[in-house]
Amino acid sequence: MSELLRLGTMALQEAKTLQRVLAERGVALELDHNDHTCTRGCTVTVEMLINPQDLALVQDVLREQFQNLSQGLTVNWQQLNTVFDPTQSEATCPACGEIFTTKQATCPGCGLCF
Repeated sequence: MSELLRLGTMALQEAKTLQRVLAERGVALELDHNDHTCTRGCTVTVEMLINPQDLALVQDVLREQFQNLSQGLTVNWQQLNTVFDPTQSEATCPACGEIFTTKQATCPGCGLCF
């Protein structure tokens, strides 16, 4: 059997929901706590691990979930892909579109940290 592939870290309840959805499609998603990447306390996060051969199906499920969540919303992909460049004098927040000086470490519009 091949080594499990780490998908990333997710909030525990969201990971359990994804685990249930994937189980309905015959895919096992293991949840694991890693002291270096996960948190405890108010926001508990876990690492998600799968068999590498299940990656394409997991990507399909995540894509479907994203499409369902964003259905009917207008997404500005150019803004979303904006990169914070501290060598520039101004930045545009990818979350809310606020334009602000790069001397600030957080967006004054929504509080996103850079």
